[in-house]
Amino acid sequence: MTPDFDLTDPLLYDHWVDENVRFSDTDQAGHVNNTAITKYVESGRLHFDFDVLKSAGTGVDEPFGLILASLTVNYLQESYFPGKLRIGTRLIRIGNSSLTTAHGLFRETGCFATSTCVMVNKVGGASRPLGPHMRARLQRLLPS
Repeated sequence: MTPDFDLTDPLLYDHWVDENVRFSDTDQAGHVNNTAITKYVESGRLHFDFDVLKSAGTGVDEPFGLILASLTVNYLQESYFPGKLRIGTRLIRIGNSSLTTAHGLFRETGCFATSTCVMVNKVGGASRPLGPHMRARLQRLLPS
């Protein structure tokens, strides 16, 4: 899925997490490696889940538990140690039983990677449709 949003635009994101680039995040050439980038995305995704989605709440009749179903990363620029980065996250799509989030990884030089994550509402070992109350709460989080 290609979002209809410019994922490199920091104004798209409404939730932010700060991280430090660790020396262990780099490869032999000194670049931040692909594994570290997916961990940065995970940090943004999990903070968004705990800070935003969990606070949206669910009805007792609407079981809700997200698992990662798909992760796409676009590498745009090289990034190096040391440094600080900001991870922007935003809900961009609500499916029948899934949510899609967008992520932008930013340094002082701009956006160096973007990502989209699809998470499925999986409860009791099976995918479940999002309930109407949760869907209404999530709808407010979509870009206008």
